[in-house]
Amino acid sequence: MQNGILPQKGGRYALRVVGSCGVFTPDALRAAALVAERCGGGRVTATSRGTLEIDRIPAGRLDEAVALAGELGLKWGGTGATVRAVTACKGTDCRRGVFDTHRLALQLDRAYFGTPAPKKFKIGVYGCPNSLGKARGQDVGILPAPGEAGRFLLFVGGMMGRRPRLGDELGSTLPESALVEAVGRILAFYRRHGAEGQRLGDLLEEGGAPLLDRLRAELKELA
Repeated sequence: MQNGILPQKGGRYALRVVGSCGVFTPDALRAAALVAERCGGGRVTATSRGTLEIDRIPAGRLDEAVALAGELGLKWGGTGATVRAVTACKGTDCRRGVFDTHRLALQLDRAYFGTPAPKKFKIGVYGCPNSLGKARGQDVGILPAPGEAGRFLLFVGGMMGRRPRLGDELGSTLPESALVEAVGRILAFYRRHGAEGQRLGDLLEEGGAPLLDRLRAELKELA
C-alpha cells in the first residue's frame, strides 16, 4: 500500500495529507475539501500529529483521489515504518511559548520526514513546561530546559498506544543549534540497533541502562 493511504472499514480508504508541521494554507484546505467532495465521503478529519485525512474513499476511486490531490498540490504520507510528521505545539504564537517551535519543527521535518526506521518514529517539539507529558510521549520529545535560557531537554523512547511508556530524559541539556543533529544521531542509533517492527521505547526497555548510556554518550559532544 502506498505511503499515506490507510485502509478503513467497509473496503474504503483514507488519504493522509501532510502540511507544514500542522500548518495548512487556505488553498490546501480548499484542495483537501475538493478531493473529499469529489472522491471521498465528503469529510476531512484532523489527526493528533497535525495532518489531515480525507476519509471514506471507495477503492474504485482511490487512484482518482490520489491523482486529483497531486494536481491540486497536496502532499500525502506519514504512515508505515518511517519518521512521521513532526508535531509542534503553538509555542510560536502562544504567550507561554519561549521559542519558535514551528521553525524548529520545520527544520526537523525537512531533515527526517519519511526516513525509513525499524518502526514508526515520532518527533515532537514543545514550547513550555506545560507540555512535559506530551514531550515524554514521543520517540523524541524536545522541551525548553527550565531555568536555562536557550537550552533544551530531550526525551527518548516515549510512546502511547496499547503499552504507554514515558520517554527517558537524556540528561545534559543541548543548545537549539545542536537539536537537528542530535535527533539525527538518535535516529541513526535506533536504525543500527532496533529490530524490524521494534519501537525505540521497546529497544531501550530491552537494553536497559547500559544501552541508554551508550545513546547518551553519542550526544555528549553536542552539549
